[in-house]
Amino acid sequence: MEAWRPKTTDQMTENQEKKICPSCAESIPARAKVCPRCRQWLSARSFRNPAILFPLYFLPLTACYFLMAHGFMNRFQRTFNPGPYYSDFPGSIRVLESKMNWADTVDGRRLFVTGIVTNQGTNPWAALEFDVRFFNANGQMIDAANGRSYFTIAPAADAGFRVSVAPLASSNEYSSFKIFVNNARSTRGPF
Repeated sequence: MEAWRPKTTDQMTENQEKKICPSCAESIPARAKVCPRCRQWLSARSFRNPAILFPLYFLPLTACYFLMAHGFMNRFQRTFNPGPYYSDFPGSIRVLESKMNWADTVDGRRLFVTGIVTNQGTNPWAALEFDVRFFNANGQMIDAANGRSYFTIAPAADAGFRVSVAPLASSNEYSSFKIFVNNARSTRGPF
């Protein structure tokens, strides 16, 4: 009688059913999920398959990060730019009077628009943004600029402003201008 001996690897693979790997065309065990020779995944029904790992783990994780970032940005917006918003109260700040002044500075010739604004609304506003449009003698617009004045104007109060403009045309072409408040920030913000 023959003594029991463990089967060798060759004897074990002889008894198993075989199939051909579609990637490397080698004979492999029929139940293999990954080809032992080329390491290609043969079964999509495994949780370790990278094609399954991506939608099962990465996409929900990305969605969680997106929702967290969205919540953080909303909180950041409410903290640093709280309401009310000037777009909800258009025209509550009006320019009462304004004039153009030319000045020579170290940066060259500058055009300064100065004047007085009044707050006709019930909200205090800060960091007013002005939109200035300049016209020639024929009434054609020749230049436009945005300027910001960093002051706070209380309800039913007046304040002076100055907007500095680097002119695009020569000074004799500037005949008239229109100025209005384009935007302002709520004073409830920390900055």
